[in-house]
Amino acid sequence: MSVIRVRDNKDYIEISFEDIKKYHGGLALMAIAVAFRVQQAAIRELFGTEPPQRSMLSVLSGHAGPGFRDAFEFVTRAVTRGAYTVDVHYPAAQYDPHRTQSYAFVISTTEGAAVEVALKDNFLPLQFYDYLAKGRSKAMTTQDVEQFDKLKLELSQQALALPQEELLTVKRLS
Repeated sequence: MSVIRVRDNKDYIEISFEDIKKYHGGLALMAIAVAFRVQQAAIRELFGTEPPQRSMLSVLSGHAGPGFRDAFEFVTRAVTRGAYTVDVHYPAAQYDPHRTQSYAFVISTTEGAAVEVALKDNFLPLQFYDYLAKGRSKAMTTQDVEQFDKLKLELSQQALALPQEELLTVKRLS
């Protein structure tokens, strides 16, 4: 099973998707799966195979959802440390036709290195955004909720299984 490795002072910690799922719950499975993969890609780009100190990581999230927030918090503790920022107007990966919301994330270090990791535009189907819009307007039927839950589960499984280059775009910023 795939894990994210970080250090917390002298301790080495291995975090799996299942660990984050236990913390977050099942509400936003797609988001926690994508955020898990985003963090794996960012850490690999910034540190290679060396686990970073979680306290040296900051996160700029283009998405305001609780799944992304919880996944980043679990791995980096950035929310608790005040090192987590949300900017839904971040210009990359603006795919939602119903609202401003980015699927791009910038992970940076206290030493000034930074990487942008963005979800590819073909990953989420239009139906996903339509369900989100219906949910915000309180127009979801029982059948919609069931179908959306099924879609989120399928998307989370795909996000975890796809090769990184088919799921994400990784761009070194500094």
